[in-house]
Amino acid sequence: MAERFVKLIPCLPTYRVNVKAAEQAAEALRRLVRAEEITVRQTERPEFVDCGGALTEIRCPKCGAALDLDWWGGVMDRMYRESHFFLLEETMPCCGKTVNFNNLRYVRPCGFSCLEFTLREPEGEAGKEAADLLSERFGVLFRQVEARV
Repeated sequence: MAERFVKLIPCLPTYRVNVKAAEQAAEALRRLVRAEEITVRQTERPEFVDCGGALTEIRCPKCGAALDLDWWGGVMDRMYRESHFFLLEETMPCCGKTVNFNNLRYVRPCGFSCLEFTLREPEGEAGKEAADLLSERFGVLFRQVEARV
């Protein structure tokens, strides 16, 4: 059976905190929600935080058109090579508008982040409470990315 992971990431891909603040927030999460494990990870550069194999469709936030996944994958490869995901702007093939890849409408939420709190096998809908706690604690909105692996 697949394990459920709820990943909590700030909506600002380059947002980082000091190690002590991250660990204190993880401890606060452990007091708030029940999960088999709660971890925190921080990287120097933004990484793509995905929903596992559930990513089947991505839509343009400007016109709503479904994006070709091969096109998206090629742009992702180029963005990583050129800027390690620090620059996420791209012109959409559907409408010609410039869009930040962090704002694409991933049918199962995904995003980019340097900071990630992960709840492994949380009980119920703990992700919303946890995201609210982190948003309040750090003063930046957090979103949930749920994956089954």
